[in-house]
Amino acid sequence: MPLSKAAKEKYRSLARLHILVVEDDRFAREQLGLLLSRFAGKLTTAADGAEGLEAFKFERPDIVVTDIHMPRVNGLDMASAIKAMDPGTPVILVTAHSDTEFFLRSIEIGVDGYVVKPVEAESLLTLLARQASRLLDSRAAEARGRLFQFTLDINPNFILTLDGGTVDYVNRTFLDFLGAPSLDALQAGHHAGRSLEIDGRRHDAADFSWTAQVTPRPDATHQAVFSRLAGETGQDRTFLVSSAEFPELDRRILTFTDITPLAEERRQLIIRAATDALTGIANRAGIDELLSRELHRTGRHADPLTIIMFDIDHFKAVNDTYGHPAGDAVLVALARLVADHVRDHDTLGRYGGEEFLIVAPQTDPEAGRQLAERLRAAVEKTVFPAAGRVTCSFGVATGHPGANARALVARADEALYKAKQTGRNRVALG
Repeated sequence: MPLSKAAKEKYRSLARLHILVVEDDRFAREQLGLLLSRFAGKLTTAADGAEGLEAFKFERPDIVVTDIHMPRVNGLDMASAIKAMDPGTPVILVTAHSDTEFFLRSIEIGVDGYVVKPVEAESLLTLLARQASRLLDSRAAEARGRLFQFTLDINPNFILTLDGGTVDYVNRTFLDFLGAPSLDALQAGHHAGRSLEIDGRRHDAADFSWTAQVTPRPDATHQAVFSRLAGETGQDRTFLVSSAEFPELDRRILTFTDITPLAEERRQLIIRAATDALTGIANRAGIDELLSRELHRTGRHADPLTIIMFDIDHFKAVNDTYGHPAGDAVLVALARLVADHVRDHDTLGRYGGEEFLIVAPQTDPEAGRQLAERLRAAVEKTVFPAAGRVTCSFGVATGHPGANARALVARADEALYKAKQTGRNRVALG
């Protein structure tokens, strides 16, 4: 009988499923098979319960339609075995029984429906379509759940969820970082042992009591820093932590966004902005900022601070004679030489052209003069690449609490001018 368009639409969900028909009566089996083959995506038939059970084990059909009275294994025993293997597989009984014992056994097994012999096609198809719809909806929900978990697991952020305050999910990215194969293993103590500092307080990263610190207010910001493990290189990992509350589900989701690269990039930008590209030492902006900080500290602790300004004597002649690449090589070598001779807490910067500035904290005028004299002598006896020997003149100025950075630099510059005027290759105090 040709199918109407309405019938095809009503039962089209069956086209996505595999149906197993178990019936010992050959004629009834052929009739059921002929009917269902027009709707099912795949159809398998079996002549008794034992054969049907084997077919289920190896082919795993989506729905089973079975008679009750059959040789070797009857329909109810087969249904019980199928439900034990896969409780989610719908089993439909085809029966002529109507006694109480049959219904009680069917309920105990968890049979999903039955049709009475002689089978009415529409009743069977309607029952199968209803089971198919439930089965497909359940599978779609499971697929969505797996897709959602897969999406969370491959997310580069660390994600965990809390059910009523208890952590019940940690994504794969977070588990791998903590060195745990699963949430159960993590909670059992099988992890790498990272520590976590959040909002200034340190915790064992696997002890989720710290989650209580992360408030769900949208205006609250939290910073988490995970420690490195033994043998790991690089810096500690820094994260911003956000919390989302779902009160209707009594759930919270915490998300950790790694800002370590951004923080490192910002640090590098700051370094580049304050570093001289040629010599690799502080540039004028960097040395000015450091001088201001040191003068502020000097004001708090009443320590003297000395600065030394120096430049290369007759540097224009070096460039004119040997060329600017040679002049650049002299500047680089000079910066390296002076950096090797100053103290660890002194800072050298290129102030402009061939002019350099040293900031020497906790240094009085005499100590500053002696340092400048040692540097002058070291430069004088050094043979520089391409240009040979050069000399430098030095101006020394000391600031005390309340000193002004600009005025202090001006005094050092005046002292340097004095050294130039009195013969060069010498030290003058300002």
